[in-house]
Formats: sequence, structure tokens, C-alpha cells
Amino acid sequence: MAGSLLLSLQFLLLTLVLRSAGQEGDKSGEKIIDGVPCTRGSHPWQVALLKGDQLHCGGVLVNEQWVLTAAHCLMSEYNVHIGSDQLGDNRSQKIRATKSFRHPGYSTQTHVNDLMLVKLSRRARLSSNVRKVNLPSRCEPPGTTCTVSGWGTTTSPDVTFPSKLMCTDVKLISSQDCKKVYKDLLGKSMLCAGIPNSKTNTCNVRLHPSLAPDPLTFPPSTIWAPELGAEQFFCTPIASQGQFS
Repeated sequence: MAGSLLLSLQFLLLTLVLRSAGQEGDKSGEKIIDGVPCTRGSHPWQVALLKGDQLHCGGVLVNEQWVLTAAHCLMSEYNVHIGSDQLGDNRSQKIRATKSFRHPGYSTQTHVNDLMLVKLSRRARLSSNVRKVNLPSRCEPPGTTCTVSGWGTTTSPDVTFPSKLMCTDVKLISSQDCKKVYKDLLGKSMLCAGIPNSKTNTCNVRLHPSLAPDPLTFPPSTIWAPELGAEQFFCTPIASQGQFS
């Protein structure tokens, strides 16, 4: 199942809800600039992948026993917390996982196809706080408003990691306009989103293997995944746009 599901997912742009497990004061990491706390229960598909009791990465629940995350988040085992937008919430479902399957086309150099499925040791219990994510069937046009969510730092250049899930709205930007900023760094499967002439943004600075961008959510609750690049991917305050895949 894992292989066929990964192959089908390679044609979709899927959400990754990821953040650093780095210590406070580290200037590197993903960011949700000018974000606000998400409405409680508005992202019931988001999960946290912990290494011990420390947040390692995030992901989304694609069905009761499978979580989608980033291929570079590979570990031998995971503590998966599901069902809360508050880190450390004792009410969340806690499930171990030891099996994970990277996308067969994943590249450690370019992070193309940075997708991985993690199989839970038991099925998650679906409820109003735990839901499977809706997968997209088509690309949305430039100008579409999207919600970015995650536990990334809400300030830049200094870092402030929140314990509550944060959200901010951005708009899709055309490939032509995005290439004016990223030029050859923009791959064919990537897209840009942001608010021109605004500080609202998501981005990565000095990427570390445990870091990744935050997710874009398109109405109605469809999912798209940010695409990781190399360390050259920085915030772009002039255009206020971030790069996704």
C-alpha cells in the first residue's frame, strides 16, 4: 500500500506541517511571519512527530493509519501526537510508529519529492478533533487565498516558537512573477505564495535537516506541500513571497 500511495501522491501538492526541534535562540528555522493563533479545531488533520518528547517534524493524517510528512524527517521511530493544536496537550492521541516509506524519487541534494509516509502502530480514532485531510484534484489559479499553518517562529530575525498552532493568509503568485525573485531555483513542480508589499510570509533561513516550511491550505481544506530547497532559500521581504511545491 505504501508504495502505491506514494506514487499517487507524487502528482499532488500536499501539506507538510513541520518545524524545528532546535533550541531557543537558534536563528534558523521555518517562519510564519505576522501569524495569529489558528481557530481552535480548524486543522484537525495536523499531527506532530516527536523524537522522544521533543518536536521533530509535523505532518498530516491522510487516513487512520498513515501520516504524510517530509522525507528528510526520517527516523527509526516516532511518537505521533494527533488531535490538538496545542503542543504538549495531554488530551491528544499518542501513537508510536516505526515504519516509514520515503518517496522513491526523493533527492537528498535538491529535496525534490520530499515526501514520506509514516505508518502508525494502530489506527487513529477519528473525531471532531481528528480528521483525514482532503487531497486536491487540481491546481488553484494565482490570486487564490490560502492559509499557512504551523508551529514555526512568528518573528524574524529573532525567533519565537509558539506552543499553539499559528495561521496566516497568503495568496498564490504566478510562476512568471515568482521567477523574477527565485530565477532558476524555481522548479517546475513548485509554486509561490505571499502578500506583495507585506511582512506576512513563510520561509526558511539556513535550512537544517530537521527543518521544513509550513503548510498551505486551500479552501475547501485541500492540501498542498511546500517544496524544500537548499540553503539559498531565504525570506524575500521585498516581494514578501515564499516558495512552495
